[in-house]
Amino acid sequence: MDRTERRKIDRQIIDILVPVIVENALMTLASMILTGFVGRLPVSDISAYGLGNRIFNIYYAIFRGLTIGVMIIAAKAYGRGDLARCRRLQQECYMAIMPLAVLVALLIILIPQSFIGTMTADPGLLATGGRYLRVIAFGFPAIAMTSLNAAAFQAQGNTRMPMITAGLGNLVNIGCGYALVFGLGVLPALGLTGAAVSQLLSQAVMCLFGLWLIYGRHGLYAGIGRGGRLTLPSGADVRQLYATGVPAALENSFWNLATVIISRVILSYGQAYYAAYQLGLQAEGLCDMVSTGFVTAAMTLAAIAIGRGDEYLYRRYFKRLMFQCLVITAAAMAVLAFGSSVLCGMLTDKPQLIAIALTYLHAMVWSQLPQNASKIYAGFIRSCHHEKMPMVINFVGVWLVRLPLVLVCGGWLKLDVVWLWWTFNLDQWCRLLIAAVFFKRHRVIDYLSDRSADGRKAARTTA
Repeated sequence: MDRTERRKIDRQIIDILVPVIVENALMTLASMILTGFVGRLPVSDISAYGLGNRIFNIYYAIFRGLTIGVMIIAAKAYGRGDLARCRRLQQECYMAIMPLAVLVALLIILIPQSFIGTMTADPGLLATGGRYLRVIAFGFPAIAMTSLNAAAFQAQGNTRMPMITAGLGNLVNIGCGYALVFGLGVLPALGLTGAAVSQLLSQAVMCLFGLWLIYGRHGLYAGIGRGGRLTLPSGADVRQLYATGVPAALENSFWNLATVIISRVILSYGQAYYAAYQLGLQAEGLCDMVSTGFVTAAMTLAAIAIGRGDEYLYRRYFKRLMFQCLVITAAAMAVLAFGSSVLCGMLTDKPQLIAIALTYLHAMVWSQLPQNASKIYAGFIRSCHHEKMPMVINFVGVWLVRLPLVLVCGGWLKLDVVWLWWTFNLDQWCRLLIAAVFFKRHRVIDYLSDRSADGRKAARTTA
């Protein structure tokens, strides 16, 4: 591959990767700022905020995973130049997924304390966390719709529009968050409830803006296919959608479901430890945004190359993604190694919480490489019709490595909390090892060449 071609491929990767990273950076920054607002409230409110967001993260992981199905299928259709099918798939996805999103949100609204009760039995946290969760749950269907809207653009390699949508929503979240948490003018200080309302408003704005970008006069699908009419989803499309999306949803939810148990273990050390852990997660989010960018780029580029049947481009995408992964991961590790104290100081003014959070962040320096590289492997593995394997890999890492070791170290042996952080590291490296072995043994990098050989063999047999 000559320099010109390498630069062209790098530009394609960067055009997808950078907006996703910026989008996640904006969302992470807004979340950090809102956490900084909540971090000035009592410790019990910080813990309740973390518990409520745990349930939110499980919901988001499930429905974000389901949208991966439509993104991969639509990306392959886009690679073939079939935009009408892309539009039809988007409509079918709305009709297949949104009713489920609304039903789950209603369940959480009706019994929020039952969900919080899976992580704590503290009456104060149950009451405060339940009130917070009930408010943000009203915005859960909008979050599912926003994820579906983003998938429509990402399937075509356009990650700029989701970035703009996230930026608009985050401005709403930050501005309203400050005014509603601390009070401003005639607005009373609502504390934790104000943080919930600001999230609700930002979710509504992102949902409506995303729909306008897709179906407005100059939107993504303006003038393509059936215009504005909705058609019932076909059984074949729904089966294909869920065959790809359900394993991804389960994969995304494994970690979030496990955190329900892990949260109980960390809370056994005291509320201060759990509050500090939540702050550490927010600070680490600056680096997690990179891993999300890699999985989106890997799935989109692999699916487009497969749709085109371009074996050479498929291989080049993988190699250049891995190279850029090493470069960007080195920068992320430096941020955590040398900038953690600054990040923690932005999130809270409580020295005890900062000291605990720093132990977490310094340990997580060593998770960045396996976390990012395994995302690239997973994106290619999933795009090559091994939809269940990334789910299996995550299950092994989270439920057979991380969770048992957390229970042993924290629940049984009562070791220092730092031991829990290092079990998280071990989980990430195990996942990378399994993904790399599967990738090699199942010849994922040779997917298109093997498929072409099978096609030629079938043609000769038929002749």
